Amino acid sequence: MKSISLVAVVVVSLVVFGCTQIMPPSSMGRDFPGENVGKIVRGKTTDKDLIQMFGEPLSKTLISETDKNWIYTYSSGTATIVRTFTTVETKYEGNAKTLDILLKNGVVTNFTFTDRLVIQ
Repeated sequence: MKSISLVAVVVVSLVVFGCTQIMPPSSMGRDFPGENVGKIVRGKTTDKDLIQMFGEPLSKTLISETDKNWIYTYSSGTATIVRTFTTVETKYEGNAKTLDILLKNGVVTNFTFTDRLVIQ
């Protein structure tokens, strides 16, 4: 009888107070060394230099015969799911970084880099 009472207390506690589940860390994209961004020089850095610094980009887009857009992007983080009797709430915390590069005839003409904390 005591074991049935204990099970009942545990079940009622879970229903009333909820539970938290932390999901395994996840990632998207291909990681790249953000510290190398400072080495990019507009008008000088070549596509070959970029591959040496960052590896192959996640995407390459042909804009015209001479212009290309390369994108390096990576995000990683952990999701937490909190369940209560009446609600389910999901929280995500992680990092996201993106390097967007424009090249003309194989030479960098412009680029942007973002590296940020993501909390949702």
